[in-house]
Amino acid sequence: MKTLMRLFVSIALLAGILAGCAGTPEPNNSSAANSTAPAKEGTATPEKANQETGKWPRTYVDALGREIVLEKKPEKVALLFFRNFEHLFLLDESPVAATDLNVLKEWESLAPYKDKPITDIGSMTSPNLEKLVEIGPDLIIMVSGRYGSYGDKLEKIAPVVTVDSNENNWQGALREYGKIFGKEQKAENEISRIETLIADSKEQLKKFSDKTFGVILLGDKQFWGFTTQFVFNKESGLALNPPSKYVNMSTKGEQISLEGLAAMNPDYMFVADIGGSSKKLQGYLKNLESDSAWNSLQAVKNGHKYALDSSIAAGGPLGIELGVKTIVKNILAK
Repeated sequence: MKTLMRLFVSIALLAGILAGCAGTPEPNNSSAANSTAPAKEGTATPEKANQETGKWPRTYVDALGREIVLEKKPEKVALLFFRNFEHLFLLDESPVAATDLNVLKEWESLAPYKDKPITDIGSMTSPNLEKLVEIGPDLIIMVSGRYGSYGDKLEKIAPVVTVDSNENNWQGALREYGKIFGKEQKAENEISRIETLIADSKEQLKKFSDKTFGVILLGDKQFWGFTTQFVFNKESGLALNPPSKYVNMSTKGEQISLEGLAAMNPDYMFVADIGGSSKKLQGYLKNLESDSAWNSLQAVKNGHKYALDSSIAAGGPLGIELGVKTIVKNILAK
């Protein structure tokens, strides 16, 4: 049971948070409570020098260019960015609180971690500040794009570090978390392991260079041609060939019609649920069983249609690892 004094402190702190600030700090500035003045280019603070040896304190420069002093290794972290669960878990770390916990139940890539004792603090767009005060984290990690919305309020609870939302740079993101937790070498080891898996898998799939592959996210009467990099990238991915009509898509793909998918007509097709639920995916596939356009697809007729975990859309290292293994297993099984 919390002591009466702790309750008074929490109430007073929460009142200050909910009252808000007069304005949001500029992105390149940091609060006096957790930051230092920027060091001149080419110089290194003692904290930065210690960063290479895994010692503390250290100064971390976040995605908004803010310098945050981390006095010690973070132990009670609140994570307000669901895409980065994988990065923490891969470094043998776990948040004490997080937003969007539904992905722990829905993504197969996170199945080994679904029973972690993590407090639900709502959604990334509207985190529960009252719960966050009660938990008392020693570090809050949030996506940089949300900092202007409530970052100043979070800084009244604990130091705040912002991270980038680029899902096509999982290596860079993992390295950043390595710096935050003092596990740079662990991050490099995991990057090397997954990159080796991709390279070895790419070699195994060379015999299918004359085939085309589609990655389709399904929703309720929705089809999304997904251009996920680890599948199609010639240098850092599996180098599989997308249908020709994929060429003009954006780097994240785009919504298409069933007729558009039929025109692409890939030899192999991997499908996942847009919302991340394997149960919903099975329902969508069931509803398509009587659709003539769907059944006309080469991949469907030849039994070359396979399910992928929806975590691939987040671009995290565990989702990529699972995606690569799923693709190789199913393609080589035929």
